[in-house]
Amino acid sequence: MQYRLKGGQKIVLLDGLGRLYRPGWASRMNYHYNREQARKTPFNLKEWNFYQFIKDRWVVQLTIGHVSYACNVAAALFSLDTGEKREVGRMKLFHIPTLDRDPEQPSVNEFRDKDFHMRFEVTDRARRLTFQGRSGRWGDVSVRLELENDPDNQKLVIATPFRRPRQFYLNYKENYYTARGFARFGDLRVDLDGASGVLDWGRGIWPYRHEWWWGNLTAQVDGADFAFNIGWGFGDLRCATENVYFYRRKAYKLGTLRVEREGGFMDSWHIKGEAGKRAMELCFRPIYDNYTENKLLVIDTHCNQVFGLFDGWVETDGGRVEFHDLLGFIEHAVNRW
Repeated sequence: MQYRLKGGQKIVLLDGLGRLYRPGWASRMNYHYNREQARKTPFNLKEWNFYQFIKDRWVVQLTIGHVSYACNVAAALFSLDTGEKREVGRMKLFHIPTLDRDPEQPSVNEFRDKDFHMRFEVTDRARRLTFQGRSGRWGDVSVRLELENDPDNQKLVIATPFRRPRQFYLNYKENYYTARGFARFGDLRVDLDGASGVLDWGRGIWPYRHEWWWGNLTAQVDGADFAFNIGWGFGDLRCATENVYFYRRKAYKLGTLRVEREGGFMDSWHIKGEAGKRAMELCFRPIYDNYTENKLLVIDTHCNQVFGLFDGWVETDGGRVEFHDLLGFIEHAVNRW
């Protein structure tokens, strides 16, 4: 079952007891994130805003997030061809940045520290992502990106429950962003005009030990906008899955996927899903594993973010659409935080 919220009216995310009022999915932000109803200790609400852009096999990532007892802010730039990677970040204990409650509304999300300033500004028409900092290894670091903001885009919004009734996950993923700007880490400067990107916006309370699988892609197929989001392994997905593809900016929802992988992370994958007349089949050929880990006190995170090339097809209202050699990723995260 894929329970979909429709229409323009928002519903509250949480009831008076801090439980998900109506699990499901939407193609717009139809949930009102009433954070004040979250039933939590001081150390288990998690929130983040994560942007990623790709151009010519260069990837830039910007993150502002917290796990209540620690704030993490980071900028990274890396090459899928050479593996060269430059990154700078701050983790600050017992600091909670004020983050927005609705990614479709005007807002400013910001973190300041000595020689370190990250800012995400959203207006009615634009998103401006900026970072200015200094690294002992790379020297001066700056990122400047501007994106067109179109709240009418269809995207994936999902409210997922867990076994415990007061645990929840509200997630908003939007593709189609095209950037203008650059990233500079010391003597390395990468032009990002025309880079394509995605926003991953997450809020929730969930188990301390958890894992997920997440895949995403944004591309053009025969001059038309195309994207997909896939995911599994995180929470109770009986009311809605994270699996959806977009063609000409229309969302086509799928149920559970059948996933086959020949061996390790760098071996090929075969993914297939369907729901009535909607269907998708993917073959994934990995080219680079952006492995990351973080350990600090009770935080222990490990993520294999595997970039690669997708071949496949989807069924749309206009018939089958085929594609080849589209660059995207699938990641597997295993965390304690």
